[in-house]
Amino acid sequence: MRIRSVVTTLFLLGGLPAYAAADSRVEVALLLGSTSATNEQPALQFDRGTTYQATFGWAIWRRRAAQVALDVPFIASPAFTVVTPGASLPLEYASLYLTPGIRVSVAPGAKMSVFGTLGAGYARYTESTLRADRSPNPGQRDTNTGALEFGGGVDVRGLGWLGFRLEVRDVYTGARTFSLATPGNRVHNVVTSGGFLVRF
Repeated sequence: MRIRSVVTTLFLLGGLPAYAAADSRVEVALLLGSTSATNEQPALQFDRGTTYQATFGWAIWRRRAAQVALDVPFIASPAFTVVTPGASLPLEYASLYLTPGIRVSVAPGAKMSVFGTLGAGYARYTESTLRADRSPNPGQRDTNTGALEFGGGVDVRGLGWLGFRLEVRDVYTGARTFSLATPGNRVHNVVTSGGFLVRF
């Protein structure tokens, strides 16, 4: 009798992760990727920046064919290196974006589902305190501006609560301010990333 109880308990516990994943409303994506940002030609050109992303999602409406979820991505790129020659140019700059919005997924319960996102919020750009020759940058500037984000991707179900995500987002923001004169155009930040998706 005791053995039967133990087996029954183990069976129920083993089934919980799969059940939770099938009926989950909350998810967290931890992604790694790179960002290509608009250049400030002819003054500044930038290398691609390594990008870290954590996205929170909460399903607010769900059917077999589609799902609508709140989508809150936090995206940060610690360093866009300036590749334009010039010792007095800034060495690099960093960026972060927070653009809450909506994500619409097709066939959310399938092994593979596609989604699109749309959001708006905040962007911050921080110029480095060093110039390209590693001397101090006395005119260092920070920029706070608005952002519009849109994109899409693919979710792949793994085992139980664990899945995988591949996506591309374009974060379109106001102009950056640097310590030297630039055209000051609005900025496209095209973020390509992939990583793990955890469902609760």
